[in-house]
Amino acid sequence: MKNFLAILILLSAPLYSESSKILCELDGNFSVTYKDIKKTYLAEGIELFKNLARQTQQSLFLLRRAKTNFAEEDWQKSSLYVVQYWEVDSDKEAFKSLTHTFDPSPMWINEKATWTAEKKDTGISVTHSMNLDEEHPLFPEYEVQVYKITNTFNWYTGKGQIFGDIWLKKKDGSRGKNPKVEIFASGKCEAQKKKF
Repeated sequence: MKNFLAILILLSAPLYSESSKILCELDGNFSVTYKDIKKTYLAEGIELFKNLARQTQQSLFLLRRAKTNFAEEDWQKSSLYVVQYWEVDSDKEAFKSLTHTFDPSPMWINEKATWTAEKKDTGISVTHSMNLDEEHPLFPEYEVQVYKITNTFNWYTGKGQIFGDIWLKKKDGSRGKNPKVEIFASGKCEAQKKKF
């Protein structure tokens, strides 16, 4: 009877996947500018978003290029502390859920933004996004030009990261009041290292 019970436990073990909770503490900053750019590499990038209805390497390049139009002193920088609470299926290395908290929280964060999870060779990536020209739910006077926040976790290095861009524009077309937010933080997670 003991042998039968041991065999039953061994056979039933793979039926239940092990859920792991991973805590990552990240330090970084968020930067804000209200300055508008005249020559719009961003406008070209937005056209690509409209035409392709998805993000491409070219549109990311144009967004980075648009950022170079701002001088360092145009950005108001603030320190940022982020905690990521990951829940993953550690057997299948699959994403289950993610909660992240910001201190302080940039007011332009939309907690109800749509999200997608992607399993990569090195870890997991979760991206929150909003559609182009979608009304921002917290600021109905603004429409989204760019909204993308990506959280990542790396199985091998045990590091987490968050990076994002939020660019909004006033519906009335007024200039000089359109927030552009850049977020970046990185740090260590609880011990979850995998071996190569």
